[in-house]
Amino acid sequence: MNQSILSAFPFFKSSTQKRPQLHTATLLSPGEVDVAFKDEPAGTRELVLGHWMLAGAVNQEMFSALRLDAGREIAGELGIVTTPAGAAYLIMCSELKGRHHRHVLPLYDAKVADFLRHAAREPFRLFIESVHDGRERMLYTSPLEPELFVASRDMCQQMDRTKHANFVDELPLLIAHVAKLNMMRRLKDEPIREVDVSVLLPSEATAGHLPRVSVSDSGSGYCH
Repeated sequence: MNQSILSAFPFFKSSTQKRPQLHTATLLSPGEVDVAFKDEPAGTRELVLGHWMLAGAVNQEMFSALRLDAGREIAGELGIVTTPAGAAYLIMCSELKGRHHRHVLPLYDAKVADFLRHAAREPFRLFIESVHDGRERMLYTSPLEPELFVASRDMCQQMDRTKHANFVDELPLLIAHVAKLNMMRRLKDEPIREVDVSVLLPSEATAGHLPRVSVSDSGSGYCH
């Protein structure tokens, strides 16, 4: 592609750590994928056309490990987090050698609901980028079985939206919670020592103002 599809949102304040934990995610519909990949080689376009795509970023160390692993040792799990106001988020976790990458998707966002209706039927495409060098990218089909997305698809319809105005206000603390090492269980024997979080901002946040987010924020009252 001519440029990264992981646009830099002004709402985020980068972590002060040497290796930042917090990244933005992008969700592309099949039509948007067609536009974003129009200049890519025919082989790449054949892989992605007609499919949804979820993009995220990881630190260079995890990116290198993912590339070397080629799917042999990586483990995955889904979780749903709810906030005091009733917002629900899907957490897609990938684990490799003591590192987690967690995608965060707001289940009250209309585009996410549309995506999950498709993900519950057929695999989608994942696009992972290294924050060290945006030219280093991986594109592959999600290894998660479609039936795993049924619960989150149904949650989109069941959610009580009477406190919808509070959902975006809660987002900074929610993100800080998801970035905690022990927020999700380890799937292998090795303890989790590092977490990368790629957050898909709800449309309300991209259209308006969202308080700055730092992974040092502390939160409570969340369950999953």
